[in-house]
Amino acid sequence: MSDIPHPSPAAAAQPRPPLRLGRAGKLALVGGLLLVLLLPHFMIEGVIEERESYQEQVREGIARSWGPAQSVLGPVLMVPTRTPIPRAVGETGPQRWERGAVAVLPARMGAEARLKPERRRRGLFEAVIYEAEVALSATIAVPAISAEPGTDLLWGEAFLVTGASDLRSAAAGARLSADGRELAARDAPDANCFGAELVRWDLGLDGPPEPGRTLTLAGGLSMRGTGSFGVLPLARRAELSVAAPWPTPSFTGAGLPVRSDVTETGFSASWQEGTGQPLVRHLGSNWCQALTASGSSVGVDLLEAVPTYRMVTRASKYAAMFLALAFLTYVLFELVAGVRIHLVQYGLLGLSVVLFPLLLLAFGEPLGFAAAYLISTAAVVAQASAYTAAVTRRVALAGLFAGILGGLFGFLYVVLSLEAYALLAGTVALFAALSVVMAVTRRVDWAGE
Repeated sequence: MSDIPHPSPAAAAQPRPPLRLGRAGKLALVGGLLLVLLLPHFMIEGVIEERESYQEQVREGIARSWGPAQSVLGPVLMVPTRTPIPRAVGETGPQRWERGAVAVLPARMGAEARLKPERRRRGLFEAVIYEAEVALSATIAVPAISAEPGTDLLWGEAFLVTGASDLRSAAAGARLSADGRELAARDAPDANCFGAELVRWDLGLDGPPEPGRTLTLAGGLSMRGTGSFGVLPLARRAELSVAAPWPTPSFTGAGLPVRSDVTETGFSASWQEGTGQPLVRHLGSNWCQALTASGSSVGVDLLEAVPTYRMVTRASKYAAMFLALAFLTYVLFELVAGVRIHLVQYGLLGLSVVLFPLLLLAFGEPLGFAAAYLISTAAVVAQASAYTAAVTRRVALAGLFAGILGGLFGFLYVVLSLEAYALLAGTVALFAALSVVMAVTRRVDWAGE
């Protein structure tokens, strides 16, 4: 017979005492849950990036069918050159030539553009397109040009060029006159220019003009584009102006406008630019590429008044902070008000807050950012507050939570609107929130259960 004692039936039926984590253990579990909930948050950020890429694909598709972002090239005088290619020993046959060109830039150039923008939609996505009328003027003082020994200047083939990024819609309406004489437009298929299309204007010279002769040029282009518009200021002095009935421009390029006026109905801006490089340039056979790559355009981007995807992306960056503050509010309810909240209930509340950026994206595509923000905020605050009332069984705490969460979303909207001061406002708000938490919990016995 064994001497090992057997537990009595009463002792065997006694329940095991519950595991008591204490306040530190509960806080550790809440913190772990917070980290776990960042996983669906990252998945939602992936959805936002995917939708933003769809938007960019739609813009590119509209640009292909309507016209891309345009960059205009003003009148430039081109003098073709040819240089004989040395013959090999014993080589016979006609002489072969290496072609090139000399570019003479204007001493003064003017460009005045009037844009007519509108929105073009495909499904839920849209792009900003425009029609542009560009008036061009220039003064070119023809200098005495010296070529390398053996190189011929073909003045009889001299021509002017104007151009833009895409001339599908502009070539038929292009016009240019020299000293009051209308010139005929021709294509320039031998330019081999990547990213630009040119119109050639033959001058019909019999020989080299007298040094110092001045060509007074006037003309224009009509074109269509998407998103942005610019002008290459290839002149010693370039005076440029752009105007459009669009309230949210962003001026781009190497130089800012010397004057700009932006109102709720549109904008106008003017630049005074110029090139610091020589006005006479000896270029090779790939003269077009060398010419267009020698300067940076100045112009304007036609921005959305409220860029939905960029605002949704910025709002989603604050989701982790909102999630942490919501959990912190529940922790304070437990510490100060004495309510018991299960870890699962923390998780359900966290999912409600994490879904905010996805709601914002879903409503923002058809309705715009402002309306989407109002609807998404109301939905999350109502859902989370009703759930808090059920969890705590105290209407006052639910009302307090609704006020805190609504205040956070309202503050976030203000931060998103104050783009330049977003970091300052967010840092001050976090410091204030920490101060409130420290004040509320100053008498809490953290060593207790």
